[in-house]
Amino acid sequence: MAQLKMYWFPGTPIDDAPLPAGYAFSNYQSEADKAAWVEICKNGLIADDADTAAFDSAIIEHDDVDLQRDVFFLDYQGEHIGTFAAILHPAEQIGEFHMVAIRTDFRGRGLSRYMTAVACRKLEAAGCRYIYLTTDEWRKGAVKSYLTAGFLPVEYDLNMENRWNAVLEDYGIDSVQMVYEDATPYKVIRRKGLTRKIRFGVFGGARGKTFMQYCKTFDDAELVAVCDKNEARFDEIRAAFDCSGVTFYKDFDAFLAHDMDAVCLANFANEHAPYAIRAMLAGKHVLSEVLPVQTMKEAVELIETVEETGMTYAYAENYCFMAAPKAMRSLYREGALGSFEYGEGEYMHNCENGWPGWSCCDPLHWRNTMSAFYYCTHSLGPLVHISGLRPVKVVGFEAPFNTRMARMGAKAGPFALEIVTLENGAILKSLHGVGPSKDSVWYTVYGSKGRLESAREDALAGGVNTLYANLDAQEGSNEGKAAPEDTADGLTAFSESAGHGGSDTYVMFHFVQRLRGNRNAEIIDVYEALNMFLPGMFAYQSVLDGGVPKEIPDLRSKEERDKWRDDTTCTDPKNPENHVIPSYSKGNPEIPPETYEKLRQRWNQK
Repeated sequence: MAQLKMYWFPGTPIDDAPLPAGYAFSNYQSEADKAAWVEICKNGLIADDADTAAFDSAIIEHDDVDLQRDVFFLDYQGEHIGTFAAILHPAEQIGEFHMVAIRTDFRGRGLSRYMTAVACRKLEAAGCRYIYLTTDEWRKGAVKSYLTAGFLPVEYDLNMENRWNAVLEDYGIDSVQMVYEDATPYKVIRRKGLTRKIRFGVFGGARGKTFMQYCKTFDDAELVAVCDKNEARFDEIRAAFDCSGVTFYKDFDAFLAHDMDAVCLANFANEHAPYAIRAMLAGKHVLSEVLPVQTMKEAVELIETVEETGMTYAYAENYCFMAAPKAMRSLYREGALGSFEYGEGEYMHNCENGWPGWSCCDPLHWRNTMSAFYYCTHSLGPLVHISGLRPVKVVGFEAPFNTRMARMGAKAGPFALEIVTLENGAILKSLHGVGPSKDSVWYTVYGSKGRLESAREDALAGGVNTLYANLDAQEGSNEGKAAPEDTADGLTAFSESAGHGGSDTYVMFHFVQRLRGNRNAEIIDVYEALNMFLPGMFAYQSVLDGGVPKEIPDLRSKEERDKWRDDTTCTDPKNPENHVIPSYSKGNPEIPPETYEKLRQRWNQK
């Protein structure tokens, strides 16, 4: 877990109190000082059995350090009892307060404030823009002394604000200013007991349990309302969670009138857009499950509602936050992969066993009438999110209808393939479907400096939770070797019990952080959501037109939106206002009514 980070800015008042009698400061002089430094730092900064080599690794090997100028000791009656380094990094003109420690038998006397004052005076005089330090929550005395000295918490890694809320609670500090890593102001944060929670309503009591779980686990969110047409779900939810303070609704309009900040949409995948629009018009922020829309008309209306209301819309494509693709995005954004050139994603899910329950054994259920291309964002979404690039062209391929889909009662090809061209010319291959014989979730991306790839499920190496990096330090060297890459971050330990490999936690966490004002929150906005979905929609059009490439419209442009404003083309037969096309390119397969009756009987027995 990343350490806490804090900044001190020139002009902040400095404690100029004189040292108590018997104490003085000195600088590092020679090798003889190393042993005293090691003894002082045996309080958590270095191991208890460390030798003087620890000094070399922590100080001498540190960037920009000058031992005689930057390394200080606090002495008592001529004996070193405290130490710190005050280092200026001239390229950025940033100061660093480093390796701060006091010998165990001198702790608790308020001596750290004198060391802090000396470091701040030195680095301020050197013209630094700010001073930074890193530390851990468990070093409570040190953290409190830094806050007292005017150091400010930094929002720079996952879950930092929540961790600082807890720290302030421990110290009884009501509030403090927090800053971003670039030293710009974030906001005043408050101790946990004074922090206002984001109030959530969940629409859809089955899949919606993942959002409810977050609200019951994390201190920054609160479940206040649930809406579902099936009242039996209410008892399931009450059995699973403490529902004190939660109101249950069957009527969506009554639900929307509840006093809450945001709505999580976990209803049918073909109905998300209309309900998202209604929620935003009612002044609620929206977290929408997969998929964002089912027609171009809905896409235009969804975008324009977001733009007109100013409400936050986030798309809950959780596969972007599985361990491997999540780390791929970070490495690419850090420059480790170089320029983005190619990516592949797979979401192959044999759904035969669960299909009767998921489709309600209904011939007209959206799952039974969707095309093979409809559910594309689990495979394509992470690639779009990693690259940050807009898809501009697509060609689609559809696998032929088979006996597995016939047994399921699903009127489409078992899986589909898209070949997508991005705005920079890079290519994506997306393979996905609900009717393959075996499962596969897998991703790989290529850049000018190498490749990143998740483990294959059949390799029994952890699948999408394991990432292999084969990267070159410089483009063209081709000297890298594949090796496992650490995918842990500041939220990993808190997400292990959540669904979909922990990724459900990340979706909610980032949405909550964005609503709390954190610009670092990694949400998928409405434009990116459509970048993930539209390639599938237009790939099916490609198949219907004989495999010709299709341009993917840029719906950020009003002129482009106007071309599609009235397009209701989809495969959903339940809405007579839509222009309904077959869910399978060669015409809807004939599935006898007995198939659905047998499925219903089997599911009831189960």
